[in-house]
Amino acid sequence: MSTTAIKIDHAHLAKICDLFKEAERAIKEIEDIGNELIVPAVNQLRYTGNHLVRYLADPSNESELFEAERHCKRASYDAYEAAILYYLKLFHKFKDDYRRVSIASVLPDYAELCLQVDKARKLIRDNNKSKTRGEFYQQCKEHLDVIAGNVKKMDACRDELNKLIKKEWIQLALLVCAVIAAAGGIAAIVSAACS
Repeated sequence: MSTTAIKIDHAHLAKICDLFKEAERAIKEIEDIGNELIVPAVNQLRYTGNHLVRYLADPSNESELFEAERHCKRASYDAYEAAILYYLKLFHKFKDDYRRVSIASVLPDYAELCLQVDKARKLIRDNNKSKTRGEFYQQCKEHLDVIAGNVKKMDACRDELNKLIKKEWIQLALLVCAVIAAAGGIAAIVSAACS
């Protein structure tokens, strides 16, 4: 019985290893910020493992390496997309929380931040098939960094915006008290004039 040496593609395995680590890092980051496991991304890493096992069982079947690589990239994409959606949710909550306040008075570049966040939203919404997965994956990663930074910047302004809200409530309360006092004064004058 003769044994034939089967060549294992160590360079491709190293590339997959790097992609796997990146996807795992992205999944952990999203899990940390959103306190939720990104199941589709984790499933993609499971599929990666499945293809790697198949390849190791039969190293002549190199297509398994390409499939493993594809699933690693998809895992990262799924994680980044989930993170963008998470930050979009936080962004909309921020806008809703401060819809009655002039946010730009505290955060002068608020309009620009909103435009950048909208670009990330459109990227997810308009994920068309004309882009390659690699291009889309890279854009997701870039937009995630931008939207995360913008949402963190907005959240850092919450204390000042809450002070504005409190100030407006105090002014409103004073105005209501003044109107009530004026109405009481007018009622007293009318009552005295009628007596």
